[in-house]
Amino acid sequence: MNYPQPAAIRADDLLRHLQDLRSGTYEGAHNRKAKEELYRRGIELLTPVAVALLEEANVLFLQNTGEIQVIGPEDDGSGGLETRYELSWPEQRAAQVTRGPREPLQPVRIVVNYAQGFLHPHLAGSTAGFWPFQVRSQADAERQKGILAAIIELELHQRIFETDWHILPISQQLA
Repeated sequence: MNYPQPAAIRADDLLRHLQDLRSGTYEGAHNRKAKEELYRRGIELLTPVAVALLEEANVLFLQNTGEIQVIGPEDDGSGGLETRYELSWPEQRAAQVTRGPREPLQPVRIVVNYAQGFLHPHLAGSTAGFWPFQVRSQADAERQKGILAAIIELELHQRIFETDWHILPISQQLA
């Protein structure tokens, strides 16, 4: 089939995802062990891209007060794997959710989950997702920038929604 060349849609990811579903594989791997090896390699490739975008958000919105953590890959508690890229900052760590259940305000999160029983992993935020995680090369990892940026923006706005606009340090400089 001849597909039009998209300007911003990650067609390769969704088409590869559909091929995986059709073949019952993940990027050609059939068993869980081989799929987990692909997941771990994908995380290695994605990490510098995700961290760079979180650093950009830290500078733009948090006045460089944020801390970035990469957690995982680790057991997700159900026999699957999860990796989280988190951006926290002093105001967020001290805050409680005021719109919704009264609980600590969570950091901004990019999550890559490969749940037990799933055919393949997915890329998400803590409040939105799930996108196909089709990362086998540096080019694949770079292609995720748009999705990662959208997740970060959504997560930052969600923290504003859950508290108020003062939660972002940059808000104090707005006139």
